Amino acid sequence: ENVAFAMEVTEASPKEIRRQVPIILSLVGLSKKSNLYPSQLSGGEQQRVSLARAMVNGPSILIADEPTGNLDPDTSWEVMKSLNEINHRGTTVLMATHAKDIVNAMKKRVIAIENGTITRDDMKGGYGI
Repeated sequence: ENVAFAMEVTEASPKEIRRQVPIILSLVGLSKKSNLYPSQLSGGEQQRVSLARAMVNGPSILIADEPTGNLDPDTSWEVMKSLNEINHRGTTVLMATHAKDIVNAMKKRVIAIENGTITRDDMKGGYGI
């Protein structure tokens, strides 16, 4: 219901909702959790529900502000795997983070901004100093 709501507010047909929600839940690894309430999910699972809700209407860009900020390292990597898969399927993912280990491991484009000015644009990633 949580993910379907994002489609309901855009007046998607019930048929389209029934078709799309399972696909998105599978993408974020939550197919087997579809009947649980938010309080029954771990923090990482709740974060992935948020990703599913953001993705269900097929946006061309996803903006994620500290998507792993309050998660343990293992759960953080699960969320990053979901974001990486979303990106591989054609959605641009713009992410703000202070997680040096994730930035350094992902090897994705990094744009550093300080006081509103781009100070670095590195195509192969790396947190820097």
